[in-house]
Amino acid sequence: METMTTKEAAEYVGVSVNTLRKYVHEEGLPVLRFPGRRKWIFRKDLIDQWILERSQPVIMNEPREQYEKREYGKLRVLQP
Repeated sequence: METMTTKEAAEYVGVSVNTLRKYVHEEGLPVLRFPGRRKWIFRKDLIDQWILERSQPVIMNEPREQYEKREYGKLRVLQP
């Protein structure tokens, strides 16, 4: 299992560190954080899966309620 720092993950995704943080908080990018530590660790396989999920075609005829139900701003922290 390959892991990356925040800076490495941002470079891998091709965005700035601030944009990567936004993806974590608003778009549900998975991040690992160990108790008592402030450092974030990203798993390459989870980043790839997250990108793949967002690379699927979007059907614009879906009901508006589906877009309104998204939970933005929630930090998803995965415990090892």
